[in-house]
Amino acid sequence: MPALTAAGVRVYALSYDEAEPLRDFAAAHDISYRFLSDPESDVIRAFGILNTIIAEDDHPWFGIPYPGTYVMDSAGLITHKFFENNLAVRVGPDQLVRAVRGQSINEAVPQPEGRAESHTSDVTADVFLAGDALALSVQSELVARFQVPAGRHVYAEPAPAGSIAVSLELDASDGLVTRALLRPTSEMHTLADTDEAFPVHHGTVELRLPLTVNGDAYGKNAPREVRLRGRLRWQSCDDTVCDIPITRPFDLVVPLDAMVPSALMVRDGEIPGEPRGRAHFQQMVDRRQRD
Repeated sequence: MPALTAAGVRVYALSYDEAEPLRDFAAAHDISYRFLSDPESDVIRAFGILNTIIAEDDHPWFGIPYPGTYVMDSAGLITHKFFENNLAVRVGPDQLVRAVRGQSINEAVPQPEGRAESHTSDVTADVFLAGDALALSVQSELVARFQVPAGRHVYAEPAPAGSIAVSLELDASDGLVTRALLRPTSEMHTLADTDEAFPVHHGTVELRLPLTVNGDAYGKNAPREVRLRGRLRWQSCDDTVCDIPITRPFDLVVPLDAMVPSALMVRDGEIPGEPRGRAHFQQMVDRRQRD
């Protein structure tokens, strides 16, 4: 919230819940932004995001939206929207701050203090998490930053035959959900001898891998850490000669925020942080039955 406020942003959360449970939830979690209650789903329908997977019967969740986030400018025009096929994934705060500031994939992500870059061949490379920690259902980005010296380039996709494109590869894990790798805009480079042209990157190059942790990342003792293992790959060239392809493994340990449990995850009684959670859920059930 401080970063969003500093960027001149007001935050609102629109919900199908009644006003009373929203007040309880905001107070329990010390939430400072404004909740908007839309129990008849009027605004949800107006935006075209009514969740149609849920049947229109007496199910208490009918009327909820497909979860997502809109960024609007001062004139009320949508500049960005973040929606996922997986209902358990939400856009992360670092991605939102970049969106509201109008930063593109070609602009650098602030690097955590104390991270030492590694030097292999003539290219400087490092990998780090954009943000302080990973959290359940909140999307973050794993960033690979390459510094390419003047007069040289690395190949973008698609690389010419026999060469490799700069890449960030993360090992599969049961606790991680990833999306497609985000690549910056490339430039065309023409070979002087053959006039062949290939997409390349110069200077500072950042690849970003959106990732989210699921419930499998949490053991019995949360919070804990998550290990991210994988490799960076690149091939550096000048106008006439290419170096051999480089593969550098990485092993990064990042903090994992504690899981915030829901009242529906507890069989008996209430839990801290969900005051009257069961009563509010029953209110939603009763409301649908009345409708």
